[in-house]
Amino acid sequence: MAEPVAELHLSDYLDIGRRRIWIIASLTLLALGASVAVSALQTPQYRAEARVRVDAPSSSSIIDENTNLSSNVRSRNLENEVEFAKSDRVTVEATSSFTTEVSATVGAASTSDTLTFTAVDPDPQRAADIANTFASAYVRERSLASGERFIAAVDVINERLAIISTSRLELERALETSQDTSSLQIQISSLDAEEVRLRAQLNEIDVLSQLNSSASVAILRAAEPPPSPYSPSWIRNMSLAVVAGLILGVGVALILETLDDTILTKDNLEHATDGVPVLGLIPAPHKTRFGTKSEAKLITSRTGAFTEAFRTLRSAIELGQASDSELRSILVTSANSSEGKSTVAAHLAVAFARSGSSVVVIDADFHNPTQHEIFSIANKNGFANQLARIGNAEIVTEQASNEGLISVIPAGSSGSPPAELLRSVEAYEFIQKLAYAYDLVIIDSPPLRPVADTLPLARIADATLLVAMRGQTNTLEVERAMELLARAQARPFGAVLNGAEESQGSYAYGSGRR
Repeated sequence: MAEPVAELHLSDYLDIGRRRIWIIASLTLLALGASVAVSALQTPQYRAEARVRVDAPSSSSIIDENTNLSSNVRSRNLENEVEFAKSDRVTVEATSSFTTEVSATVGAASTSDTLTFTAVDPDPQRAADIANTFASAYVRERSLASGERFIAAVDVINERLAIISTSRLELERALETSQDTSSLQIQISSLDAEEVRLRAQLNEIDVLSQLNSSASVAILRAAEPPPSPYSPSWIRNMSLAVVAGLILGVGVALILETLDDTILTKDNLEHATDGVPVLGLIPAPHKTRFGTKSEAKLITSRTGAFTEAFRTLRSAIELGQASDSELRSILVTSANSSEGKSTVAAHLAVAFARSGSSVVVIDADFHNPTQHEIFSIANKNGFANQLARIGNAEIVTEQASNEGLISVIPAGSSGSPPAELLRSVEAYEFIQKLAYAYDLVIIDSPPLRPVADTLPLARIADATLLVAMRGQTNTLEVERAMELLARAQARPFGAVLNGAEESQGSYAYGSGRR
């Protein structure tokens, strides 16, 4: 059955962002740098804008209902004017003044009856000239178009007047010979009234045409050369780059977090070990100006989060013994090499020694011995020599920070295979003798997965402590290590997360990925 995916909360996302901050920051800086480079390579563009006032028609009835042209005049609006300004008529008139191809955009203002003519060009003066030329071309062509409408209306009225005149002559001739004069007189009177009305309209059209030519459209504000370029906009480009970089960085961080199966949190480690309690969260040693503090200085140090973490680990082990049999020997191991098991073994021994216990540390990692370097002793006459019966192990006693004694047995050397030595009866008997002689025996063993030396020691020791390195040990490696210990019937007493980050007064941190 598939395990349900835990819901992520805000604290989880913040923890992911904190762990992946370098990825997010790098991608953001990369996007910012790209935007700066692109902006620097772009040719500066200047934008100039001219405004033209467009007045709505002021007449309500100039021509009678038979003239469709007057209806178009009454119904015109800003949208019509924008379309007219974009027409070929205006464009051809404006571009004829330039030897190269030019263009301008036209828009209607939202709060006034004005049109805006906008031109963009690398030369600020040329941008202003283009905008003004298009605006002037529109004003000229608009005035001409208005005049053409009035001329067409006059033509329609004149045609009607000519028809009226012809009709009147015909009626007058008929009146001379007709017996029924009353009917003809009525028709002639009607034509006379219509002629009077049409001539009055002609006078109105003449007046309105003069007003329209001077007041319907006019340049409200001419374009001037802009003092600064419109494009590229450095602030806008950089702001968009930062936003895009952050989005990309967060996206990549979430993808990496999804693909990352390394142990990052206490919950990760407990899940990978199938519920084995995490007894200690060991923070990374503080760095000095020239690098990480040496092991010798850490051994003698009595303050700081690193030292306090081992006191906490010691207390957790002591509390664990209350419900278990007394632990006289603890095996410290890890799934792979370079996960800090030797450091944990040495500093755990120091923590117990400072509490008054007599402690001996055995370096059983014959492939990569390190305890002699941590405690600054010679790597001779060690554990391997004892097991190979080529000498007795030399137990070196050291002081832990001027109080408490700690004994160290280095790995030593022999020509025998390490696995055979650790499986021998001598190994069991020697560790048992030390368990009676000391309050606690801590064994620094080889890692579980690369070699097969650890399992015999896991059967000998009273408890096994599994160390995992945060961000380095993955879940599958821990699970395989647990399978190996299960075959040896040596389920870990507890686990330790090495390299954990410090958090306000404790050695735990955000829940992160589960």
